[in-house]
Amino acid sequence: MRTEFSLLRPCRTVSELDTKKQLRVKRILKILKPILILLFCLPVLSTPMRAQGEKATPTIEQLQKEMYRLYPTNNGDEFMDVTERLKAASLKAGEEGLFYRAWGNQAYFAFAKINRQKGMEIAQAMQDYSLQHDSKLGIYYSSIVNASQSSSLKMEEEALGLYLKAIDYKQKYLPDINASAAYLGAAKIYYNKQQKEKILEMADKALKEPNLIGSNIVDAWSYRCLAATLPKGVDHKEELNQAYDVWKKAKEKYKYNSAFSNQIEFYHARENGEYEQMLEFAKSVKSSLDRYNLMSLAYQYMGQWKESLAYYKKYKRLSDSLNTAEIRKQASEHTMQLDIIRAENQAKELKLHNQALKLAHTQDELEQRRLEEEALNLTLKNRDIELSNASIRLKNDSLDRHAQELKLREFISNLELEQSKEKNERTLLWMSVCIGLLAIIFLSFYLYRRSRHMKALATAYNKLETAYEQLEQTTAAKERIESELRIAREIQMSMVPSVFPQRKGLDIYASMTAAKEVGGDLYDNLLEDDTLYFCVGDVSGKGIPASLFMAQTTRLFRTLAKEHHMPAAIATRLNNELTEKNDNGMFVTMFIGQMNLTTGHLYYCNAGHNPPVIGDDELHGSFMEMESNAPIGLWPDFEFVGEEIESIKGHPLLIYTDGLNEAENASQEQFGDDHLLDILRHTDFENARQVVEVLKTEVERHRNGAEANDDLTIMCIRAS
Repeated sequence: MRTEFSLLRPCRTVSELDTKKQLRVKRILKILKPILILLFCLPVLSTPMRAQGEKATPTIEQLQKEMYRLYPTNNGDEFMDVTERLKAASLKAGEEGLFYRAWGNQAYFAFAKINRQKGMEIAQAMQDYSLQHDSKLGIYYSSIVNASQSSSLKMEEEALGLYLKAIDYKQKYLPDINASAAYLGAAKIYYNKQQKEKILEMADKALKEPNLIGSNIVDAWSYRCLAATLPKGVDHKEELNQAYDVWKKAKEKYKYNSAFSNQIEFYHARENGEYEQMLEFAKSVKSSLDRYNLMSLAYQYMGQWKESLAYYKKYKRLSDSLNTAEIRKQASEHTMQLDIIRAENQAKELKLHNQALKLAHTQDELEQRRLEEEALNLTLKNRDIELSNASIRLKNDSLDRHAQELKLREFISNLELEQSKEKNERTLLWMSVCIGLLAIIFLSFYLYRRSRHMKALATAYNKLETAYEQLEQTTAAKERIESELRIAREIQMSMVPSVFPQRKGLDIYASMTAAKEVGGDLYDNLLEDDTLYFCVGDVSGKGIPASLFMAQTTRLFRTLAKEHHMPAAIATRLNNELTEKNDNGMFVTMFIGQMNLTTGHLYYCNAGHNPPVIGDDELHGSFMEMESNAPIGLWPDFEFVGEEIESIKGHPLLIYTDGLNEAENASQEQFGDDHLLDILRHTDFENARQVVEVLKTEVERHRNGAEANDDLTIMCIRAS
């Protein structure tokens, strides 16, 4: 039994061991299975992660595109973050131009969309960095940024100077870079100054710059289009259309809209007579200031004066509220504050440097004193030794005592001499210390005086700013008055006809030139079937009151002429209307005529006016003799007497105001009636317009540069 047992036991043990091993292997495989799967998948997972990591670090080109994408938006934080990363990347890559362009865009963006103060601080930091690193590119770009900010603050003279200096700096040190931004900035200021030749010069130079981009080309042609509209009051249609065609193609090619797009479209529509389209362009402008200005001009060209004046007043109110001298004052105060901070920092640095020098000098003095004390101690020890030796020698050699005494006296004398020398050296040391203290006191006094000088300079500068602001307010008020007078003149000129009846057998032309912004002369004509009504008048006085009296007289004449009244009746009814509530005693002299174009019969009434000149076909005539009536507007219920001529066919009629025969030169010599007749008798005229233009030219020649002393109105009528 024991033997069977011993034979079967090992077999069971091996089977059990195999089973346990299998279980262990299964457990190990179960544990290792996820680890193996993870190790197998790790290379596959790491590839997109690496790609994602690479993608998370954008390139310079991507950052640059992102900067230009965000620039038109108002995402300030995102834009500043992108430009900061672009600055770091371009600086690391050694791309100096891109580094300063990104920095400059930060200053532009902050100034326009975040805070003007922050924009100026960024520009100042850019300029300081450029000067510190002696970077010519940085100095150029910071000059452009400062010029742009000055232009936005309406400091146009300072801005123009910076632009021109930047151009000179570029031509001297950086001939290969693109300076179109400086040329276009100068063109903008010249446009505000209405200097056409300068605008064209700057635009042409910008187009000749190397490495031009699409926006530069579109902006340059924008300024050429705007220059084509100058000076005002001249026909620019052909010149504007040529520039407009090139600008339009460039705009479509480069997919870029300049800041003047709506303004250019407005002027193009105006020059081509598309007034309704011009008004629509004006209404679509987003800027309230530009929209009011363009709508005022549009209504003016459409003849709707009331709407034009209303929008012009809105434009002036909004314009006066923007970019006032307060902003420029803040900018000047900011600049001065930076200068003061720099001066204080320099003073602090100088003070610290002097303190360091003083400390080093004190340390040197202490070290010198220590060395002197050590030398003195060694000297005293040597003297003690020498005295000991001398005493020994005196004891040992009593026979030579006298000689020893002499030596001892000599030694004492030398000792006293050295002590005196040491005393002199100490005195010199104390004198040096006193001189150093005096130098420190003088430097402190100098810094104190400099601080007071800076405060006085700041006070004077503030007073100058206040005076400048008052001057600017006065100038703005004067400009408003001149603008309103100009509008009044345009309204007045629109009340007298500039287009005359075109009819066979009738040649009529007239012209009125005011001595001031507005005048008191008038003329009018009205053709009713075969009857021509006409008049020429001269209101007493000048300026605004005379122009208002003239406007009322012109309106009443046209109304009475349409009712087909005779000239004497027109004069009588005009007198009754104008004498009513005429507290200022104003009056008007008039020549009123009514001519039948078929028969040439002329009815007329002269109300205190200069007698006309009537002549033959060549206008070689003389003054008409007629009834002398009173001027209109003086006496109520006055009955005016009319006269008539059977026919004036073939006899030209010249009617004028006393601004012709009483025109004076610098010596106060009048043009005169005889001179008038002499010109008419010795000149051959082809038509009525030539008569008027020749007489106006002769009056200007007679004045010879002297200021006009009265309004000048001339009318010529030829019937055949």
